[in-house]
Amino acid sequence: MKIRSLFQSRRRTPDWTYDAGGTIWRILFSEAGRIIGECRHQDQKLATFFCLDETTGSALWQERRLEEPWWIGIEAIQENVLLLHEYAKPDLPQHKKIHALDVESGKELWKSDHLGYWFGFEGRVYCLEEKFEKRIGYGLDLQTGMVEETYEESLDELGELRERALDALSMRAFRFPENLDPGSDSRERALARKVTKGANVVGHIEFIKEQGYILLGYHAAGKPSKTEAPLFQNRFVIIDAEDGKTVFEETLARDVRAIVPDSFFAKPPFVYFIKDQKALSALCLWKS
Repeated sequence: MKIRSLFQSRRRTPDWTYDAGGTIWRILFSEAGRIIGECRHQDQKLATFFCLDETTGSALWQERRLEEPWWIGIEAIQENVLLLHEYAKPDLPQHKKIHALDVESGKELWKSDHLGYWFGFEGRVYCLEEKFEKRIGYGLDLQTGMVEETYEESLDELGELRERALDALSMRAFRFPENLDPGSDSRERALARKVTKGANVVGHIEFIKEQGYILLGYHAAGKPSKTEAPLFQNRFVIIDAEDGKTVFEETLARDVRAIVPDSFFAKPPFVYFIKDQKALSALCLWKS
């Protein structure tokens, strides 16, 4: 009984789960503790958006849709503003237009039908307009969409601002997984070998190393039949980096035909993962 109780105390369980009702296509975090999600409903050709509190999982708003039902997606979150884009053509990935929504309420603040997003920095949204022989840059106010600056002579200044914006993004607290180097002799590689022993691993093993824990994600193939290709299981494991013990494990998808990367991420004290591409769960791994 004592051994069993100790084992159970090490195992963690999710603190909350949010069912998006469709395929979770993209997740971003705001600096104010909000999770913004893009949800796609293939059968209806409908894209909707939701906003959750990152600690409790409570929905501030959900099933938000815009006039363009399908060819629309998340561009970025900047301060308290969610920026969405449309597509130039359904069969081309080029982004066009900007829809700016208030993160807290989901209400539209402004939109631009003529400019596309390039990057954002310090209260402004920067856009490029392609002309016949040159490109023109614009600096828009983040809250209103009003053009505050125009860059016609040179884009060098904007190039420098964009580098600073990218550096600022890299300093944010949330972590997305990286691919594990198969030739590495690191601690995480050794633990990955132990966890995946006997599994037919396909593709990269993804990992996050954070504050004493190693988070691993991988796809294992089942046995192929004579007529069909093998199906995959998407596995997620959290390991105590010091003693190598597993503290949490979950199958994120069963019998899928394609590899689905980036199904987990971390923003201490929480680890987040997506199960069956529809349910977002949070586990408080780092207890205070």
